[in-house]
Amino acid sequence: MKRLKSKARDDRPDQTDPSDLNEKMSTATKAICAHCGTPFTPRAKESYCCHGCEYVAQVLSENDLTRFYELKGNTAVPPVGSKAFTEAEVAPLIAELKRVEANCEKPVAHTRFSLEGISCIGCVWLIEAIFQRQPGSARVRIDPRASAIEMYWQRGHFNVADFAQEIQKIGYRLTLYTEDPQANTGSRQIIHRLGLCGFFLLNTMLFTLPAYLGMGGDFFLAPLFQLLGATFATLSLITGGGYFIQRAWQAARNRVLHIDLPIAAGLLAGYIGSLLGWATGYVSLIYFDFVATFVFLMLLGRWLQEYALEKNRSHLQRQKAGPRNVTLIGGAQDGQSIPASQITAQLQYSVAPGEINPVAADPLDAQGSLSLEWINGEADPVTWPQNRTAPAGAINVGLHSLRFRAREAWDDSLLAQLLERPEDGFQERRLQTVLKYYIASVLVVAAIGSLSWLLTSGDWLKSTQVLISVLIVSCPCALGVALPMCDEFANARLRRSGLFIKSAQIWERLRQVRTVVFDKTGTLTMDIPRLLNTAAIKELDPLAAQALQQLVEHNRHPIARSLREALLAAFPKLRSDNSAALVEESIGQGVAWKDAGGNEWTLGKPDWRTAKLPAGRSEYQQAESSPLRPHTCLRQNGLLVAGFHFQEDVRDDAREAIDHIRSRQMDTAILSGDAPERVQTIATQLGIECKAQCSPRDKANWIEAHAPQQALMIGDGANDSLAFDAAICRGTPVVDKSILEASADFFFFGRSLRSLPQLFQVATSRRLTITTIFTVAVLYNISAVGICLAGHMHPLMAAILMPLSSLVTLGLAWLGLGRQTQKT
Repeated sequence: MKRLKSKARDDRPDQTDPSDLNEKMSTATKAICAHCGTPFTPRAKESYCCHGCEYVAQVLSENDLTRFYELKGNTAVPPVGSKAFTEAEVAPLIAELKRVEANCEKPVAHTRFSLEGISCIGCVWLIEAIFQRQPGSARVRIDPRASAIEMYWQRGHFNVADFAQEIQKIGYRLTLYTEDPQANTGSRQIIHRLGLCGFFLLNTMLFTLPAYLGMGGDFFLAPLFQLLGATFATLSLITGGGYFIQRAWQAARNRVLHIDLPIAAGLLAGYIGSLLGWATGYVSLIYFDFVATFVFLMLLGRWLQEYALEKNRSHLQRQKAGPRNVTLIGGAQDGQSIPASQITAQLQYSVAPGEINPVAADPLDAQGSLSLEWINGEADPVTWPQNRTAPAGAINVGLHSLRFRAREAWDDSLLAQLLERPEDGFQERRLQTVLKYYIASVLVVAAIGSLSWLLTSGDWLKSTQVLISVLIVSCPCALGVALPMCDEFANARLRRSGLFIKSAQIWERLRQVRTVVFDKTGTLTMDIPRLLNTAAIKELDPLAAQALQQLVEHNRHPIARSLREALLAAFPKLRSDNSAALVEESIGQGVAWKDAGGNEWTLGKPDWRTAKLPAGRSEYQQAESSPLRPHTCLRQNGLLVAGFHFQEDVRDDAREAIDHIRSRQMDTAILSGDAPERVQTIATQLGIECKAQCSPRDKANWIEAHAPQQALMIGDGANDSLAFDAAICRGTPVVDKSILEASADFFFFGRSLRSLPQLFQVATSRRLTITTIFTVAVLYNISAVGICLAGHMHPLMAAILMPLSSLVTLGLAWLGLGRQTQKT
């Protein structure tokens, strides 16, 4: 049916003065996203932090899946973002399903897939509910720790592609299962030891407690009880103490002092002294119960620390960074897919839409549309001619594959060098210094005290007992439990603001930061532009909305992605015919599509494929719209249907974050590969100095010259990787194509930068809390060592003082950080 427009939709931006955007944001009310719980600054009457969360909330409501919110409770989950608007990669899943069914003779087949995006029990329930609604489904089991799903289905009756698409629509990604050898290895290794040591501890206490309650050595079971207590303490030392002894030995071999060294020394001193006391019958030297208790508490603290970091890392997508496979063209291997690492010079290959060109190559097509975002930070695509070499790292943002002839091998490409991560040689020098003087002081005091007793009394057993007791009570038991608890409280506070810690060294790294350096595109700004006049989307009639969806469905252009997110958020039931071949692409101009009625729909530059108007009439005046020229126009048969205005989207609370950093007497700067005028616009809004058109090496050189070993670098692309290597501390926003999460000390979700000031605030609170705990621990050690030097320390007293001091320091950790976590 032919349908023409004589009057366009109102294409005026919702905010008539984009230059006032930052000021309006700064005075806006803070809010919590109604779907994910992430804090954000609302614009107008927003209830969601992004179009993805808005879209998923509508999908859950329409499909009676809102119990997700009851189960999620107040838990903050990562924002959906663009994941809901990207297509699931189903071909490998279908192939795996067919392989499993071909090898299965039973009516119910099953296999395991990786599942990305699980954050809470609500996520588990939601995915299970969607699976049960699929035809042919049987049962499902989800392992959140391993980010895996084990599915059972009726053979020949289950469509894995449909299931993958359904969960992709709500922010989860189904992929082939690959067991990560490094995933959760730290906590899993410790939890097994912890369980055994808990058993050994209970049995050790069971057989040593009677002696404390008055059982004499002449009791006929006393030797058996002592033997059993020594046996279980020995097993505890081997199983749990071996973890700390091995790590302390490795650190010592590398000439590095580690917190595990005094722990290992205390354990060995207590155990050797216990063996000596057991052999000689000198009861004051028997510390078997101390050994078992100390091992259990230290393992508990270490497990808590490892588990918290692994829990944070599990929020990251597990997609491999960098370019994926390319398809060979020509010759006997035509159509074969190979990894980017196998590319050699002169090899001809094609790069699929949305994928990355791995090496410098000569284009074989007349022209293409490439994004250089990974290279120089510029998000706007560039029309690329055939006579110009395409650089490694360029992204194909066109609708069709592009063909290239490689000019170099993968190993010689700039992208390969940027993706190669150097070994991190950071050492916590402050901790090294403290440990050096602490260990030296303990050894000197223990030696002097033991020697004094030997010279004055001549009793070598008493002298040994003083030596052992000093080494035992000076072990950092309270710190070993309280510090991991402080880290967990700090992590919990930061998770609520959308920031996740990846490295336990971050707190020491932050102490050295004096300059905070930002990349621009994707870091200070969002990775896609913001649609200013969202009303133009909401006012589209169904036919126009359907046409726009068809035009942007497979389009990787940043403007098309922004339009698609806004469109699906406004019309969640909208679907295209899923055929990119029906859309015609004019490189550098726009895209066109004809509907069943023969109407031509176009989306592109304002003057592209326009209809003729009466002389002297302006199209935008005729449409009674804003005199501002739109960035992109939707047309039907050349007549304007809607004009769309876009603006580079500065992250919420960016100005407040930068002001907070300055209030801490830190410098700030923008290092960007983008054009000077675009960088200067953002720098002026935020009141920050900038340097534009920076190459990856330029960024690293600036940090090395202006803030050596003092810079916090926040970036998101390959062009920031060398700056990451030069910085002392690193952070990254989580975006679709980022390679920096692996080497970052922290990452954050959402569109707000408010988590950055929160990070510095939590670091300060943690430092004050740990200073308090350390002061109390020093006072405790002074008192306890005084009792040891006086010769009055008894194993029972040590067994009581150790957990008591741990409880006191845990209370201090809760007062300093845990109580604040409950308030936030």
